[in-house]
Amino acid sequence: MKTMIYISGIAGGLFLVFWLIGLFVDFPNNDIILACGVLLLGLVFFPLFFIDKYRHDKKITGIIESYKKEKKSTHQIKKGKSVTKGWGMNNSPFRKRKSGLTWGGGNIHASEASRKTRKSFLRKG
Repeated sequence: MKTMIYISGIAGGLFLVFWLIGLFVDFPNNDIILACGVLLLGLVFFPLFFIDKYRHDKKITGIIESYKKEKKSTHQIKKGKSVTKGWGMNNSPFRKRKSGLTWGGGNIHASEASRKTRKSFLRKG
């Protein structure tokens, strides 16, 4: 249905543009071009557009209503491995940590690992 909306809207718009050009250039059958553009926009594009918008709004209100009917529960953060990829609230590299090994700068072989010496520029305050 969306493709029909796009095709009829673009074709109707193009017919109207050609009709406007035809006013100055004097195309033959310029009235037929105007009628095709108005019919495509008025009888195909706008009704399908409003039907699609109505269905979309109805779908969204249904989703909102379904969430309103659900029992409200408190969500707690579970310990353990996160399901999401990337950094989260608990595993951000910029979060202040209490412990853990840090590696000396430029140390390729990691022979100078030490505890509680995180880089201070990552921390604010």
